Amino acid sequence: MKKLISIDDLKAGMFLEADVVDEMVDSQTVSFLDAKHAVSTGAKGKRARLIGRMNTKVQRDGGVRIASDAQVASLKATGLSMVTIDTEKGDDLPDDAAPLTNPDRNPPPEGRLVHFDEEIERAREARDETTETLKVALDDVAEGKGVDVEKIHEAGAVITESILRNVDAMVSLTRIKQHDPYTAMHCMNVCTLVVAMSQADGVPHSILPMITTAALLHDVGKTRVRLEILNKPGRFEPNELDEMRKHVIYSGEILEEAGGFPEEAMAIATQHHEMLDGSGYPYKLSGDDVHPFARMTAVADVYDALTAKRVYKPAMPMYQALLRIHKNKGTEFDDHAVDLFIKALGAYPVGSLVELNTKEQAVVYEPNPEDSRKPVVGILNMSNQQDRSVPLVVRLALRSEAEGREIVRVLDPDQLEVDIEALLKRIQTKGERTERRRL
Repeated sequence: MKKLISIDDLKAGMFLEADVVDEMVDSQTVSFLDAKHAVSTGAKGKRARLIGRMNTKVQRDGGVRIASDAQVASLKATGLSMVTIDTEKGDDLPDDAAPLTNPDRNPPPEGRLVHFDEEIERAREARDETTETLKVALDDVAEGKGVDVEKIHEAGAVITESILRNVDAMVSLTRIKQHDPYTAMHCMNVCTLVVAMSQADGVPHSILPMITTAALLHDVGKTRVRLEILNKPGRFEPNELDEMRKHVIYSGEILEEAGGFPEEAMAIATQHHEMLDGSGYPYKLSGDDVHPFARMTAVADVYDALTAKRVYKPAMPMYQALLRIHKNKGTEFDDHAVDLFIKALGAYPVGSLVELNTKEQAVVYEPNPEDSRKPVVGILNMSNQQDRSVPLVVRLALRSEAEGREIVRVLDPDQLEVDIEALLKRIQTKGERTERRRL
């Protein structure tokens, strides 16, 4: 049986599924081990080189049996975070360890290594952990200390790993909005969305850690903006607006002072308020002068700002924010970036309150990456508007469950005084599921 496991659980005696990659190095063909169905959150400059006839053996067997702890350490040094083992050819996991996805279930959707419900709690923990790390880092910068880039990078790797396992889980959590003076939660949300967009765009896994770190720090310059301006509960005066907009320049300066950030990372920090049509700031860049990663960040940044509740404005419903962004596609926002954003977020993001063609109301509970118009929903009432005693969880993509149900419109939870987080928790704990899983 094949199992996706954490690299931390890999032990001598296990059989690692792998292939061989041949490359030219100094005019000679060199063979490297290429773990199958594996995820790396960043190249660390080392690769597992195959010597002698090991390449032939790996190709013949479809992998390699791990012979020692030194081999495990060598694989960890390559940056691998998840690998696949074959328990029919080697040792299984010990009883106190579990695979990242249940091998007895149907395979996860295409592009996902694990199921949404298997990743959501891990994603929540990773998000909380990274947000706290970021808050400390931003406080340090505000006090005149430098950026602890290594700490941010390590925290970001946890986020990247979760996204690579199941992007929908981490993206679904961006609906949670909390305001704090240094906007750590905003940075967390923007980072998640930008990494999800990058993954949808086929960006190599080795580049994602750089994007993650840069996106987490894209607003670090706000630590140099006076608090009375940063936290002002109303419209800015012209001089205050000018100062607030300088945060982008400050972000670039802080990353430059930290050192080691490539051009792409600097672009995320300094260009995420530039618009395709030249109407942005601080440099009035336009078109191809705006880096593609900055164009992605601009979309994610505006979306999270629109959907966040502030003292001076209510939160815009997610579907309205999506419509606003789509309306400005090709003018303020790059067409491709908007398409990637909608692909990453889905037509009906988790937490959307919707009405079905049966007049029932429901909350989008899980996304459906294969058809975002037909997610998993928790139905709250019946067609006669009478509340259900427990929510009915239905996969709209499955005809036998949906029974003709379709989403016809999105509702505003604030207008209807609906607590979405409470409903999602109720669906999770008390929802009556109609599907039958093999567990």
